[in-house]
Order: sequence, then structure tokens, then C-alpha cells
Amino acid sequence: MIRIPSIFRREPLRLAALAGLLSAMLLFTAKPVPAANSAQHQVSRDFQQTVTLGAGQSVRVEHKFGSVRLHGEAGREVKISATIRAQASSHEEAESFAQKIKIEVQQTGEGVRIKTIYPEEEKKWFHASKNSSWSVSYDIAMPSDAPITVRNSFGSVEVAGLHGAADVENGYGMLTVRDAGAGRWNNAFGSIELTGATGNVSVSDNNGSVQVSDVKGTLEVRNRFASITARSIQGAATITGGNGAVTLTDAASANITTSFGSVDARNIRGDLSVRDNNGNVEILGVGGAADITNSFGNVTFADVRGRVNCTTNNGRVKGSSATGGSVTIRDSFGNIELDTISGALQAETSNGRITVRDARGSVTLKSSFGAIEASNVPKGIRAITGNGDITLTDIGGDTFAKTSFGRVSTERISGNLTVENSNGSVTARNVKGDTGVNTSFAGVTLESIGGRITVDNQNGAISVTAMRPASGCRDISLKTSFSSIRVSIPEGLGYNLTARTSFGRISSQLPVTSTGSIGGDTLNGTIGSGGCQLQLTDSNGNIEIAKAP
Repeated sequence: MIRIPSIFRREPLRLAALAGLLSAMLLFTAKPVPAANSAQHQVSRDFQQTVTLGAGQSVRVEHKFGSVRLHGEAGREVKISATIRAQASSHEEAESFAQKIKIEVQQTGEGVRIKTIYPEEEKKWFHASKNSSWSVSYDIAMPSDAPITVRNSFGSVEVAGLHGAADVENGYGMLTVRDAGAGRWNNAFGSIELTGATGNVSVSDNNGSVQVSDVKGTLEVRNRFASITARSIQGAATITGGNGAVTLTDAASANITTSFGSVDARNIRGDLSVRDNNGNVEILGVGGAADITNSFGNVTFADVRGRVNCTTNNGRVKGSSATGGSVTIRDSFGNIELDTISGALQAETSNGRITVRDARGSVTLKSSFGAIEASNVPKGIRAITGNGDITLTDIGGDTFAKTSFGRVSTERISGNLTVENSNGSVTARNVKGDTGVNTSFAGVTLESIGGRITVDNQNGAISVTAMRPASGCRDISLKTSFSSIRVSIPEGLGYNLTARTSFGRISSQLPVTSTGSIGGDTLNGTIGSGGCQLQLTDSNGNIEIAKAP
């Protein structure tokens, strides 16, 4: 494989010969190429010319096979310096070819036009001397406020201290810009480095890295098959890449689109939009909203002060310190981990785990084939999964949990608790509000429940401990089959008791004024002075009424 840019850096004189050879090889790969003669002769000559540029006029350079350097100076003169080099098998042939290379300088109403004119041999794929080569290097000083247009290929371009509008296209060489104005900078098969621009900047490259910094206006970058790095952009940044990493630091706002490469965006003062696939996305410090779309890569965000909307698949999502509006996460085949969320939260994934800590708004979590864990949620939560465990701790409002083939465990719920489960156990401790549980084929354990209690179970044991409410009592209804029921209630509270079982016994540690017989399979009566309903229904299991500790 021929790597054109690296060859040019080592042998700038052979640029034209190699370019012709590459074209010929592509068209005539079957034709043998004669061996090069190692004995080479080189000739060089200098060109200098100075012209005056009028106010508002521009400089245009049309060139190939050599470097171009333009730099700004005071005054209105354009000082053109060039070095012409030629190489051939003999000194005479090299001298002849060097003399045929012309530099044309024309002054028009628009400004100054500089053009390199090569002899007819350059246009042929195989000219008479197979070993000849040539190049022309420019150094041009010009008024710093004048606009420029450059068309170059097979050589580097360097621009410094020029604040007029710029339109530069280069290929097969490096493009370097320092202290410029507004401009359009294009390159291919070579890198672009731009530092310092007072206006809006447009950068386009293919097969070369792009580095841009200190832009006072807006920035637009397009690149393929190489990385993009931008920092200190006072205006909005629009970046489109592919097959290379994108790094952006310090911009007013940003819109980033790429694929097969990572995205790293930091310190964005306004809104941020990221579209990526097959690459990780990392975001830190966004003053506005963050809109993220990704696939086959992880997403990490922190310190976002506006709304967050993230859609991804086949990758993990990890977020923290979202202190602005709502947060919406949609994922598949990836875990979600969130911490310190100020607004409303909606997070959904499939085949992944969800973990949430310190979410201050309303929270809705959904998963399938993954566990859900949430803690410190002051305004309540809805947690729904299939085939996964649910663990909820320190929930300040109403709580809803639904799963199947997984355990549900809750602790310190300040509102009401509702649990729907099948083929999984349910454990709840320290619930201030009402508690309702529906499950099957697993046990239910409820401790320190302050409100009404309703449990509908099948083929699983029930163990309930009710707290003493501030006043009165709370209804309790427990139902199961093929297992036992044990309910513990505080002394001094009154209940109307209805207990029924089959193939089991009924017992009570509290005095019961009964209309049936204690120890049988049916017991109707009152505990204390009566009042609230205590309904216990079982089949093929014992029922026990105990004193709450």
C-alpha cells in the first residue's frame, strides 16, 4: 500500500513524479515500470516579485506539488518568494525542466492571482525521463486584512496572521492555520490544525485529523476517517465525523454527529445534541439541555443543568448531577445507573439493570429481564420489571412495584405501597401508608405497617406486623392457600375478626370474644371493643394471631 502523505514529507522534490506514477499505476498496473536511476541531479532557482494590493482586493494562489506559506504583514504589498526545484538523470535535463516551470502573477480588479504553470511533461503519465521530479515552494507575505483563496494539492499549506476572509482547499498535505479571521478550510489526506480565528470557521477534511482551538465565532467541522478535537469555541459548534473520535471542550452550544468513534464533550454553555453509533459518549458540564442518541456504546453524563433525553441500545448509561429539568432514558441490552437527579425521571431498558439514587422528582422505572434498585426518592416511584428483583429504600411518596419471577424488597416507605408479583417473594418494612400485595408461589413478609394491609397470595406464607397508628385502627385482610398466615397486632386495638381455613388450625395470643370455637377452622368474633376489620382466609394452612412486639 502506498502512503502518499508520508512519502511527501520525506521527499518533497519527488511529489509531481510520484503523483504521475500513482495515476499511471492505477490505469496500467500490468505494464512494467523501469528501475529508477540512483544517480540524480538536482537544480533549484528562486523567484521573487512584489506587487501592491489595493484596499478590499484579495490574493488567490493556484498551485500543486509543493508547499504554500502565507503570512500577514503591515502595509499593502504582496511579497512573493518561491523556490523551484527540479531533479533528473543529468544536470542539463534538470536545468531545462526547472526553466520550464513558470510562476504567473496577474493583477486584476479583484486583486492578485498567483499560479504555478508546469511544462507539458507534467501532464503525461510517463514523460521522457522516468526519473525526473519537481516541486515549487511558496512564501508569500501580504496585507493582514486581505482575503485569500488558495487551491493546492500534494503539499502543505500554512496561513498565519491573516484576518481577512479565507477560502482554502488543499490535498495530500498538512493544513496549518494560526491567528486567522473567518474562513473555510478544506483538506484531504492530510491533517488540519487551526489555532485562533476571530470569525466564523468552517473546516472540512477527509482521512486526516482535525484540531481547532480559540475560535471567536461559530465552528462547523466535517471529517471522515480521522479524529476531531475542538476547544474554546465562543459560538455554536456543529461537528460531523465518522470513523474517528470527537472531542469538544468549551463551546456556546454543540451539535455532534459521528459513527464508529467516541464522543467527549465538556463545558458546553448551552444545549448539546449528540448522535453516535458504535462509540462511547461522555458528557461533562452542560448548561442547557442534553439530547443523546447512541448504539453499541456506553453513555456517561454528569453536571447537566437542563433537560436530559438519552436514547441508546446495547450500551450502559451512567448519569449523575442532572440538576435541571426532566431526565428520560431509553435503553436496551444495557444497564442504567443514575445518581442525583433533580427533575422528573423516566428510565426504561430491556435486558439490563436499573439503579437510581437520590432522585428528587417523580420516578418511573421499567425493565425486563433486569433488576431495579432505587433509594432516596422523596416524591414516590413506579418500578416495573419482568423476571427481575426490585429493591426500594427511603421512598418519600406513594410506591408501586411490579415484577414476576423476582423478589420485591422495600424499606422506609413514607406513602402507600402497592406490590404486584408472581412467583416471587415480597418483603416490606416500615411503611407509613397503606400496603397492598398480590403475589403467588412465594412468601410475603410485612413489618411495621402503619396503614391498611391487604395481601392476596397463593401457595405462599404470609407474615404481617401492624404498627400502632396515631389514632384508631386500620383494616387488615390476608388471604393465601397451602401455607400459613401469621398476623401480629398491637394490644389495645379493636378488631372485628373473621378467620377461616381448611385443613389447618386457628390460634390467637389476644383475647377473642368468639361466636365459634378457637382451634377450629372457623373463628368469628371481636378483639377488644372491635372496630376495624381483620379478615384472615386460608386453605390447607394454619392461622395465628399474635401480639405485636
